[in-house]
Amino acid sequence: MIAESIKKNYKLIIIFICSIILIAILEDIYTNEQLTMDTQIYKAVVLNLRTEWFTNIMKVITNIGGAYVLIIISILSIILIKDKKIGIAITSNLLIVTALNILLKNIIERPRPEGYRLILETGYSFPSGHSMVSMAFYGFIIFLIWKKVKNIKLKYISTTILSILIPLIGFSRIYLGVHYASDVFGGFAIAIIYLIAFTSIVRTNLGIKENILMEKKDMKQKRKKLRNSFKFAFAGIITALKKEQNMKIHFTIMLIVIIAGFIFKLSAIEWIICIILFGLVISLELANTAIEQTVDIAMPEKNEKAKIAKDVAAGAVLVTAIISVIVGLIIFIPKMIG
Repeated sequence: MIAESIKKNYKLIIIFICSIILIAILEDIYTNEQLTMDTQIYKAVVLNLRTEWFTNIMKVITNIGGAYVLIIISILSIILIKDKKIGIAITSNLLIVTALNILLKNIIERPRPEGYRLILETGYSFPSGHSMVSMAFYGFIIFLIWKKVKNIKLKYISTTILSILIPLIGFSRIYLGVHYASDVFGGFAIAIIYLIAFTSIVRTNLGIKENILMEKKDMKQKRKKLRNSFKFAFAGIITALKKEQNMKIHFTIMLIVIIAGFIFKLSAIEWIICIILFGLVISLELANTAIEQTVDIAMPEKNEKAKIAKDVAAGAVLVTAIISVIVGLIIFIPKMIG
């Protein structure tokens, strides 16, 4: 009974929670109190996490939530999407939430943090424009993806990417020193409330019917297919690991490199390089195994063309493995000598 009630009224529950968060933040802002959360998060991020390479990444991420990128996406949506109502809805959403953010900033008039800014920003601090607008803009795109896109894998991949991107944009504003954490959380809370209202208004115009039972049944079937695809993929990896000697060698070398990486304290970039090479070698070995099995089934007798196909596939694995060894030596030899 309670579970059914929550499912029916989940939007109201989300609005209530976001409203409580927003009221608590605004109360401290209007009483000129410095939130403990702001002080602790600001110092932790600014004093402990800042590095040159990470700053460059944060600048790129924060620009993804900036006006230029969002305007370009809106224009492309109108041009490229066949259903013009969707492009207009995306653009209208951007304009409305931006206007709302500007209005709220000028009503609340909270000054920005001082002393640690890595980029130049003007205007007031609360609510964070990048955080609020990104949550509303990319959140609406997630909504459209779930309602309009039929490919289940594309749904999950795109939703995951955007769901990671939104909080990263908020984090980048704290990292770059232009917003307090409460500016970001407040911006997210306002955007979620706004997004629920906006999607409720435009869904009928976009031809989106609220048939929760059918959607749940459809999603259940699609999730089952997705689970099965992962299940079969992992079964393939385990089978190759059990039966293929080369795969065992690759995994053993990977474990040795990982242990050595912790011992010699690889940098983030070095870890990324190693992980990419692990993936390339193992993926090619899996592909090579699949090609060999397919050729054997198609041509059980000896055949020159079949031999060429197998040899070329094995050669691709060998080339990648050799390159990986060379890169590994370049990374580890200086550390071992040092």
